[in-house]
Amino acid sequence: MTLTCFVYACTSKKNETEVLTEIKVLHKKAFKNRDSTLIKLNKVRNFIKHYSFVSDSIEAKNNYMLANYYRFKKLNDSATIYFHKAKDFVKDSISNKLELKYFFNCWKFHNQQGNYGDCFTVINDYKDLVKTEDSYYQYMLENTYKAKGDIKKALTHNKLQIKAKLQEGKNVNDISENLIIQAQYELKLKNKQRAFFLLDSISKYEHKLNTSTKHNLFRELGIHKFYKKEYANSLRYYLKALYFLTKGKKNVNSKNEIAGLHKNISESYIHLKAFQKAQLHLDSAKALVGGNVKSTTKRSILQTQLHLSFLTDKKIDLINNSFDSLYNYQENEYTKKFQNELVELKKASEREKKIIAEKNDLEIKSLKRLFGLIVLVVIFITIGYLFYKQRKYNFEKQNLQMQQRLLRLQMNPHFTFNTLYAIQNKIEDTPKLAIKYLLKFSRLLRLILENSTQNYIQLNEEIDALQKFIELQQLRFPDTFQFQLNLKNLNQDDLIFIPPMLIQPFIENSIEHGLSGINYPGQITLSLTQQNVTLLCVIEDNGIGLSSDNKSSKASSTKLIDTYLKKVTNKGINLKNKSNGTGVIVTFEIPYKLSDND
Repeated sequence: MTLTCFVYACTSKKNETEVLTEIKVLHKKAFKNRDSTLIKLNKVRNFIKHYSFVSDSIEAKNNYMLANYYRFKKLNDSATIYFHKAKDFVKDSISNKLELKYFFNCWKFHNQQGNYGDCFTVINDYKDLVKTEDSYYQYMLENTYKAKGDIKKALTHNKLQIKAKLQEGKNVNDISENLIIQAQYELKLKNKQRAFFLLDSISKYEHKLNTSTKHNLFRELGIHKFYKKEYANSLRYYLKALYFLTKGKKNVNSKNEIAGLHKNISESYIHLKAFQKAQLHLDSAKALVGGNVKSTTKRSILQTQLHLSFLTDKKIDLINNSFDSLYNYQENEYTKKFQNELVELKKASEREKKIIAEKNDLEIKSLKRLFGLIVLVVIFITIGYLFYKQRKYNFEKQNLQMQQRLLRLQMNPHFTFNTLYAIQNKIEDTPKLAIKYLLKFSRLLRLILENSTQNYIQLNEEIDALQKFIELQQLRFPDTFQFQLNLKNLNQDDLIFIPPMLIQPFIENSIEHGLSGINYPGQITLSLTQQNVTLLCVIEDNGIGLSSDNKSSKASSTKLIDTYLKKVTNKGINLKNKSNGTGVIVTFEIPYKLSDND
């Protein structure tokens, strides 16, 4: 017996090691190929469900990775759910950098979406765990108020962040970056002297600053001097900023920052009437346009080129060419924006396409800004109309999904009570069998609760829940009926996703009503056949069939499913007695998807 226990312990430990190793590999590979990310993360979810030794920290990490996946796919509702699931695993205190990321990136996501109320909720949760108003806490508050446009409160929390960083022993570069941002706030609040004082005080410690901080400092000094019309000093600071920017480490924003500095230098040269040097730097800026250069930077470069062309070129054609470049760029940006919105709405009609085509044709032929504004007004009206139609469609879809979720939560209380009662009886006679069925019942409840929050779940999960339900019903009604599952044109483990809990009510009706009171072996058969866009579902039993008494009852209990299916498949539920008079056939079509993205 001792030897057996030892072998079992070694095997169990080995299995645990293998599972944890595979989870680690899946997490590592999850984002190497975006097409398979969801598959890998769902595999980890299955491990978490089936192995109790998988820690909460692994589940939190998996939820965090799912949140980032849905954020990348722009599925914001799902991203929100999993960001909060990840952060909610942190209970008593934040103990490592990964847990800090859960809170910080959850806040950052809400801030980018403009959900400032959610931002403050995350910030308060963070404060409750760290027990102090540290620099991260002040940073999140500062940038939330900044995004809201409340510069005064942003400035207040910037100062508090500096105080917190000093207490945390942060270096001079961290403090200097905050002071540079503080100077920007002061400038926006028209406190120009205070802004310059801050920047000038930082410049005294230039020898202690890294290249990135020097670049930010001299850029802001250049901007400040430019607004004070000290163009020579502005130029000097801009050139120093460009030097340190090109000398430092490159990142995704480097190209945009270099292009912006070349444009700023060109503006200073224009005011100093050094037009040739201005054009050289403007050409350098235009050479960088594309890729990661922001649209605001591109527009500013074109505006500066128009200004320089007006000052240097006497021929109207040359000035018009510069104007055309700026005008066409702006119109292209507007067109891209509208096209993206039209793709998302998917409601453009042939007449609307004709209007857009006429708009583009008129924009090419005309250079008059007034006419362009009129065309834009027409487009805004069109977009508003389409946006209204899409919102109406989305509202109807959400209403259907809400009804569907309410349907999933309607688990028969009689079934729950009777199952528990049957398990109680088994405890007295066969305790081991009772424990087995109690475990099945708890797993079924867990599956129903989990599935009730999803609009679509994988086919094998739905079949698994259905089979657990059948097993429990067979416990209540032993030796009463047999259940058979037939799959045509598909396998149970195929990557197919369907709305949950559409089949179970009909199986329950067959057991509770169709097979009730029969004196011969009952039979329930479920057949699923994959079609182009739906699964054909056929449920048969050999019970007493439909009568005038129970038709209305069944119609009432299945009315919500029937309404839902008619909306999404244009076909409802078909119930009829078998031709031999024994049993009922229920037929309907279930929509399916090849992924769980709604």
